[in-house]
Amino acid sequence: MRPSIRRTLLLVVIFTLAMSMCVALEAAAKKTKVQVISWWDFTTSQPLIQLKTEFEKLNPDLELEYLQIGSKYADKMLVMIAGGADLPDAMMIAMDKIPIFANKGAIMNIDRYVKEDYKDEMAQVYPVVSDALTYNGEFYAMPRDITSKVMFFNRTLFEKAGVAIPDADWTWDDFKAIAKKMTKDLDGDGHADQWGFYFRKYMDAFTDFLMQNNGGLCTVEGKSLLGMPESIEAVKFLQEMCVVDKSVPTETQAMQFGRPQSAPFVAGRVAMLMGGLSTTVELQNADIDYVIRPLPKGKSRVNVAFVNAWAIPAGAKNPDLSWRALKFFASKEAQQIVLNTGMGLPSRKDVDTAGFLKARPDHKYFIEALDYSKPFPSPVYGVDFFALVEKEFDLMWLGERSVDDAIAAVEKEAADVLAGKF
Repeated sequence: MRPSIRRTLLLVVIFTLAMSMCVALEAAAKKTKVQVISWWDFTTSQPLIQLKTEFEKLNPDLELEYLQIGSKYADKMLVMIAGGADLPDAMMIAMDKIPIFANKGAIMNIDRYVKEDYKDEMAQVYPVVSDALTYNGEFYAMPRDITSKVMFFNRTLFEKAGVAIPDADWTWDDFKAIAKKMTKDLDGDGHADQWGFYFRKYMDAFTDFLMQNNGGLCTVEGKSLLGMPESIEAVKFLQEMCVVDKSVPTETQAMQFGRPQSAPFVAGRVAMLMGGLSTTVELQNADIDYVIRPLPKGKSRVNVAFVNAWAIPAGAKNPDLSWRALKFFASKEAQQIVLNTGMGLPSRKDVDTAGFLKARPDHKYFIEALDYSKPFPSPVYGVDFFALVEKEFDLMWLGERSVDDAIAAVEKEAADVLAGKF
């Protein structure tokens, strides 16, 4: 081939490549940014990274851009929205914050979008999820993921003690008896330094027991249920484990192993631990040999589920664009990523769980629990009520106050606190 022809062909190739680059750059420049804010570090979070990739693949005209508020997220978002700042298109939100954000007009009512553009997919969403995302019967958020709870057993401790891990149909009586058997004085000083069970003294750590006993914490409408005989009985059951059986460590005892709730379990000092899917990641990272079972059965088989979600800040500049992001996060594709990355359990029944169950057959208890789950109760002023309960229950868990006195103190203020009169 003559040099002149080669030069011509080379110029044609260079020109073609240049034109292709220009087209690509022009296409990239035309992409619309969708800003999404959360409390997670988006530079290291695999779920967020994979969600961004999938979103942009399915929406080639859009670019997902994450923002982060690392501490006091809900408070800062309320201030940002109230101040009319340049708002992101979508925001992460926990289900217990949805009522107060909706009540304050801080997030958009998306009922129209859900019923017009998502109605055919609603049949695939677990009922407990739909309940968690509504306020006064209308939708204000779309699901990020759902957490149901199971019981984790430290297999090493059980084998060493010669105690059998129970079957799936175990009861409260079985639970209490096993916890006592697994509580040990390892150094012979007369005090337990291995415990049968541990739960952090937060609302979501013992609400399951209240509802399993046909009691409850409070209603979404804002009425305390702690004064019910069934609720009192459940709290007394747990307090007896803490104070009489001493099969549950105090917070001070548990904290010596680290701040995470799983720390004493990982350290081999607690035999049973309640937790969600994220706990499996912690245990696997620590190379703990564990077994999963459903929570012990009380008078009713109930699992209290917590739903994390996505919402549109009130004042977002383009709600239709925001809805595209929320609809994606609730899609089958996104919910598959949620499960595959351990972000949480999927909110939809049509997500493929085969790989999840193949990895561990006892993962089935997470999925099965969704069929009898109820949403964590989230009234508008629930956060303030929960703070009241924690304050009045603090000494009770240590045996320095009776259950009856602690609950009476809560009930004295409950109506005003739940009505926002404080």
